[in-house]
Amino acid sequence: MLDDLLLEDQRPRTLFGVNTNKRDRLMAALDDINGRFGTWTAVTASQGFKREWKARSVMRSPAWTTDISQVPTVRA
Repeated sequence: MLDDLLLEDQRPRTLFGVNTNKRDRLMAALDDINGRFGTWTAVTASQGFKREWKARSVMRSPAWTTDISQVPTVRA
């Protein structure tokens, strides 16, 4: 249920919401760079540069559980 909806010009101002257009353009540019050259090519400084963890793919389910073309077939 939506409650207390306000028009954008009537909502309370936030400390960091001054120039959202500039921020949106910056995030779109970062997304374009990362989409073109690979994930984590360009990051914001707040994300940090040291990556201490990596995703473990050992426990990943086989592709045939989500890709119908890779389901094994049995012939008798």
